[in-house]
Amino acid sequence: MPSFHVIRTAVLTVAFATAWLVAGAAHSDGPVVGWGANGYALLTPPPSVNGTSGTATAIAAGLHHSCAIQTGTGNVVCWGYDTDGEATPPAAVDGTTGTATAIAAGGSQMRPVAFGHTCAIQAITGNVVCWGDNGYGGQATPPPSVNGTTGTATVIAAGGIHSCAIQAGSGAVVCWGRNLFGQATPPPSVNGTTGTATAIAAGDNHSCAIQAGSGAVVCWGYDAYGESTPPASVNGTDGTATAIAAGGSHTLAIAAPEPTAALLSAASLGSLLLLARRSRPR
Repeated sequence: MPSFHVIRTAVLTVAFATAWLVAGAAHSDGPVVGWGANGYALLTPPPSVNGTSGTATAIAAGLHHSCAIQTGTGNVVCWGYDTDGEATPPAAVDGTTGTATAIAAGGSQMRPVAFGHTCAIQAITGNVVCWGDNGYGGQATPPPSVNGTTGTATVIAAGGIHSCAIQAGSGAVVCWGRNLFGQATPPPSVNGTTGTATAIAAGDNHSCAIQAGSGAVVCWGYDAYGESTPPASVNGTDGTATAIAAGGSHTLAIAAPEPTAALLSAASLGSLLLLARRSRPR
């Protein structure tokens, strides 16, 4: 009987561990709501996604424009600043000839001019499609490795004047566009040479990724403010991460929960179950 009570405790511990491992995986659709500065009406989503005639499953905010993927149809809808066509999604994703499963909006203010671009992953094909400003190294021209020519993508990110994606199948990080500070040159640890990635984020002039397997945060590009130097708590030294986000000159990550206790509980459960079987009266 005492062994039975110990086994019950171990089972409860493992069940809790499983709960935090899957937490946040679910998502739902709803009307798009915006707040803050509303120049160029970037906080005024159209009826097709604001709940009047439709809702959204994904959203993205660029410098002066916004985009969403409409619930049900998968159509990309954008609004706000559109000087470079960043708020005019092409037929390949606006529902005319295709739709999308992921969306990312970028942009940079290089006074006195603002630049904006948008990228999406096309539904069914997985091809990366981009539109908007394309004058700085082709930030709106995804390479063959992710545009469907030789490969496709599963994750997309748009920075100031560069873009990044995680290649389907290989998990390699691929970037393109402005590369003045190396922001479009992912290191070997995530570009498929010695490692790959599960998540990416693009800031104004820097990029970051979560390395597959290790969960360590890896960053590259401009680092004047330390935005490309992840701390020990998430870079694999003292801890790792489960999510990553990049702003203009800063980066955020969600630190991974410490799994040691859960792993020990799981190991203990296995040992106790084995002992219980061996000690069971025959």
